Amino acid sequence: MQTQWTLLNPDGDLVQAIQQQLKCHPITAAVLANRDIPSARDATAFLRPDLGDLPAPSLLAGVADAVARICDAVRRKEKILVLGDYDADGVTATAVLYHFLQAAGADVICHLPHRIQEGYGLQPMHIMQLAVPRRVGLIVTVDCGSSSADAIAAAKRFHIDVVVTDHHNTDGDLPDACAFINPKRDAHPGPLNDLAGVGVAFYLAIALRTALRDQGWWSQRPEPNLKAYCDLVAIGTVADMVSLKGVNRLLTRIGLEQINTDPRPGIQALIIAAGIRQQQITADDIAFRLAPRINAAGRIAHAHIAFDLLNATNTDTAQPLARDLDALNQRRQQMENKILEEITGRLESRPATTADKKTLLVAGNDWHEGVLGIVAAKLVNRYFRPVVVLSARDGLAKGSGRSIPQVDIHSALASCGHLLDRFGGHRLAAGLSVKTENIGALQKAFETAVAEQQPTTLHIPELRIDSLIELDQICPQLLDELENLAPFGTDNPSPLFMARDVRVTTAGIVGQRHRRMVLCQPNQCTPPIGAMHFNITPDTPRAQSFERLAFRLQWNRYRGNKEIQMIVEAF
Repeated sequence: MQTQWTLLNPDGDLVQAIQQQLKCHPITAAVLANRDIPSARDATAFLRPDLGDLPAPSLLAGVADAVARICDAVRRKEKILVLGDYDADGVTATAVLYHFLQAAGADVICHLPHRIQEGYGLQPMHIMQLAVPRRVGLIVTVDCGSSSADAIAAAKRFHIDVVVTDHHNTDGDLPDACAFINPKRDAHPGPLNDLAGVGVAFYLAIALRTALRDQGWWSQRPEPNLKAYCDLVAIGTVADMVSLKGVNRLLTRIGLEQINTDPRPGIQALIIAAGIRQQQITADDIAFRLAPRINAAGRIAHAHIAFDLLNATNTDTAQPLARDLDALNQRRQQMENKILEEITGRLESRPATTADKKTLLVAGNDWHEGVLGIVAAKLVNRYFRPVVVLSARDGLAKGSGRSIPQVDIHSALASCGHLLDRFGGHRLAAGLSVKTENIGALQKAFETAVAEQQPTTLHIPELRIDSLIELDQICPQLLDELENLAPFGTDNPSPLFMARDVRVTTAGIVGQRHRRMVLCQPNQCTPPIGAMHFNITPDTPRAQSFERLAFRLQWNRYRGNKEIQMIVEAF
């Protein structure tokens, strides 16, 4: 697929001010300016985040009502049900609130719905089959609940209060809960607007701890150290692909420090099961190694396996659960690949049907619903347009949508709401259900809705280059400074550079699919630099020189040593 290379051009005065303030490499200053950091002072705060800089929980509308109701339930030993989502964000959010309420001495139980048998979020069945028989007086949702009006109404009939904590987009009237916390409810975004579900749960825990402290509650029991919960916050935040700027970046950075210094048994066991061998766990390790295994439980089995792993108190309990998640992840990959092959075969056999489309909407019979989101994401990567993948069964199709940065898929589906039984999500990802008889109409309406957002030609993938660089500018100082910009993820990508007229001095294939090279530029006295081009295909040219090369920089650490390494992205 054709790719557009865009060389960013930050404000020169800002770059100079940042460089002078931080005494940093000019390339580092340019990267910071490209991250929309408005001043040298803000750049300092970006590089040295501190938990003391967290905005106050009071900025979340509804938090005072939630704290009052939960504190009352804790004091009166009222049974509390924490109900979460079945993905990594929901599982970690459930774990955060469950751990905190246990530490507070609350009478608390938790429930994670089965994706297929129960569906997403709080349902009326949970009131009748779970809350009422267990004599629950208060339900607290995490990472769900904004679209659970029917269940909340059912709870009221049995005098059960519901506190909703969520972060998904809200549509129409807010649920009639006794408290409703969702940073998306505010029409004027603030510093907490991009919190993941686990971030909202963590903020509720902060507010609860303060309120209980003011009531003298911790005089009889140890006050929980909420910094120790940040490992869970980091996993849920990175897994949900929310913005890694501001509060989310701070919480993720603190959480990674926690994982790398004192990992809880479940996380340590999962690191081993995932085959991660490097010393320092990064956001990429969470995104591509840990989170998929946690998600695998809720996708094709039951999320309680992942929840039990995160709650494990020793390695003997944690290790078999981690191995179970690893096996589930392998099954998930097989199922996903089978569906993906079926879809791509179908599309490639009829290229004319998709050539001029701005969207893809595909449906199949009895595809496993738990892997459709991953399939949709891979189709987005391949065809670079919003994608909806549906699985039809008994007259109803359920599925997932994923989008490109230029298109708000939640807004597009809202325009098709008259055809949908249910939908929810956010800008880049959504879930939906539709009667099979309406799939054809939905396909047309979805195409129209996306075209209204993007009336021009189809977008192509964009490589946003932070800086043009000479290889002799690459040095240990630059690598150390770039490493300090982590954690990388949505809205804070790993810096990408471009060099011209690069020559290959030596090259070879390692691991069957990776090309290891040593690169240099003419007329430079500096030593050549090692480079890796991962996951090449038989069709990838084995070039001996590059007119232009896009790459990232990282330390390659091995057996206590480290060397500069370029990671080739495109040429």
